[in-house]
Amino acid sequence: MRLFAAAPLFLTCAPAALAQNTTVLTNLLQALTQTGHSRLAGLATQLNSTASGQSVLSQLSSGTPFVLFAPTDSAFDSAPSNITSNADLLADVVAYHVVQGNFTGTSTHYPNTTLGRTLLSDPTYVQLEGNKSQVVAWAIREDNKTHVLNQRNDSTVLNTTTVGNITINTVDHVLIIPESLSSTIPADNISLTGIESALRLVQYPTFNATTNQTGTSSLFDILNTQLHGYTFFAPNTSAISAANSSLASLQSNMTALQALFQNHLINGTTVYSPLLASQNYTSAAGEPLTFVLNGTGHYVTSGNITAQIVQPDVLLPNGVIHVIDRVLINTETDSSAASSAASSASSAATQSTSATAPIGFSATATLAGPSGSTPSSSSSHSGNAAAGGIYSAPNIAQVVSVGIAVLGVIAGGSLVLA
Repeated sequence: MRLFAAAPLFLTCAPAALAQNTTVLTNLLQALTQTGHSRLAGLATQLNSTASGQSVLSQLSSGTPFVLFAPTDSAFDSAPSNITSNADLLADVVAYHVVQGNFTGTSTHYPNTTLGRTLLSDPTYVQLEGNKSQVVAWAIREDNKTHVLNQRNDSTVLNTTTVGNITINTVDHVLIIPESLSSTIPADNISLTGIESALRLVQYPTFNATTNQTGTSSLFDILNTQLHGYTFFAPNTSAISAANSSLASLQSNMTALQALFQNHLINGTTVYSPLLASQNYTSAAGEPLTFVLNGTGHYVTSGNITAQIVQPDVLLPNGVIHVIDRVLINTETDSSAASSAASSASSAATQSTSATAPIGFSATATLAGPSGSTPSSSSSHSGNAAAGGIYSAPNIAQVVSVGIAVLGVIAGGSLVLA
């Protein structure tokens, strides 16, 4: 109980401008201490020593609904030591455990997922379009337990309780902030081992304005660090293997190879799986991507190829991957549609969005979903939902990225193909 008794003392360290509600926070710390989260409660003083930590505590005490994924004491015991020894990193890690909104009654069975926006928006770890905060994803798996997805340690929700406006989900591991594509692929060594080599085959010419030199950049490198907001449908290892002859035949035709993989990419828009059932999208090559959700699964179609999404919502700092079971062999392009989609995405990125509810729609609670039919055609193929770093039309001449300028289009510190 010493941690609880000390709560008013650490709260006095916060600037009044943050308007921390000491009553709410004291009640929360008491509840955490009494339910096996004394290590988390004991970090409050350290959190309050940084501006970002003070912001987290202020928002938690605001009276609006939150979900707190609270690691047990043993979870902290096994967590990397630098998390608790670095106050700024600690604030970011805790921010990733706090989800905005009321998720009461929300329950999804994998491969359907529940996603919510966290309080983590530090650009060191998050480079999504429109400066959006990072998300966390969870779902009920076959063992009938709720698992937090994209976690190397397979974090599981042990129990749930409520303190005022805050729902506390006790988890058995400290959650890992989403990592880069280059780090995620080795961690997911079953599904994605073949995609890196395939993406490295796709090359684009670049011009570095700092060194005044030309060069090339692979699509893998572009996805890894240079785009701010994208959705990529990544063929799994078996799909890459099955399409090996088709991919090999395109290696002498870089334009076609670029188009094929651009048709796996939604440019400038991070579209999580619950949103895929609500509308269709336009690929970076300008071709329609259509989606069906029915009793057998979630499907994406490009051209005359349909693939099933077998692993949704692989989260990245700068986008999201949905793993699919076929390569979408489509080398068609529509530069006008691609340009229109990129323009719509850029505009959407400047618009503020609510982050206080589950992302997507409640029908994803079951695979039966809406009706099993393709979403309404009223959703324009040319209008992608949001944007940041834009990856536009095919027949690419130059690439712009962080630190790289091109003869063509520039979009701040993010990437544009023109």
